[in-house]
Amino acid sequence: MVDQNLESKSKRIPVLAISRKVIQVISFFLINYTALELIFNTDFSLLQDIFKVLPFLHSAKGSWTVGAGLLEYSFYTIAQGEIPFFFVGVIALLGLFGGRIFCGWVCPTGFIQDLLYGLGGDTKRFSLEVDRSLKKVKNFGLIVLIVLILPLGIYRSISDIVKYDDYSDFLGNLTDNILAPISLSEFLFVTFPGVVQSIIDDVNVQVLFSEGKAWSTVLFFTYIIILVITVFWPRAYCKYLCPYGAAISFSARYSLIKLQRMPTRCPGRKECGICERVCPVQVRILDEDFSGFTGHGECNLCLECMEKCPHDAIKFKFGV
Repeated sequence: MVDQNLESKSKRIPVLAISRKVIQVISFFLINYTALELIFNTDFSLLQDIFKVLPFLHSAKGSWTVGAGLLEYSFYTIAQGEIPFFFVGVIALLGLFGGRIFCGWVCPTGFIQDLLYGLGGDTKRFSLEVDRSLKKVKNFGLIVLIVLILPLGIYRSISDIVKYDDYSDFLGNLTDNILAPISLSEFLFVTFPGVVQSIIDDVNVQVLFSEGKAWSTVLFFTYIIILVITVFWPRAYCKYLCPYGAAISFSARYSLIKLQRMPTRCPGRKECGICERVCPVQVRILDEDFSGFTGHGECNLCLECMEKCPHDAIKFKFGV
């Protein structure tokens, strides 16, 4: 019966998947409006103000990323000696009322990872234990970033300019953009294009091995490795490294928008388990409560499980 249901399901037009891809493409070009200017040879700069503040992690340095994320502004506020009540509150409310839907449907770096996934043909999954351990890395990374930037705010608040300048010098470029080293957006839209342009201009790869740029070179190749990993393991950066994912997951686990599993239709893992096999973030759906699941804040509402469930056992739910 499961095979018959699955065969019938596979013949349907994947409306949800197509809709999601359309929204991702539209979001990508609206956020990175310079691409529209290149394509249509016109001025779309009015979009700059509309998308100046973005909910997800984003770079504010590149011409393709004219906005910045709520997390970037949060760290900037901390560095100025103030508590970012507003930005943290917005992140919490987004997670509470929308879960991680921006990650699944809007974030441009997530979209690029979705495009890369499966190119290698043979897709893979980490074991349950490894996956759970790796998902803690982004939380640890977020804590480290807060600890690193907090002294700047303390010195600024007590007007100790000497210590502020000394610590600022110690952080170097991190003072202005502490998220840059762990931002896939920074790499995709700033670092990588810059390196490619330098290679084209100089007709050599010297830019990757210039004196005094060892750390930048390490980061460059680290992100290349991450992108290669993403080809085989879906959304690897989002699941294990993204600091915005870590920040919003705390409230997203209590999201009012979630998915629920219908107990009268779902036969369970032994007889089916398709929902868990297609989930890109490896949510253990069948271990979660029937009344609604968020994967402890990891579910990005991509709706793969809903669309591919052969029993139509997964539905939307709004509320506690």
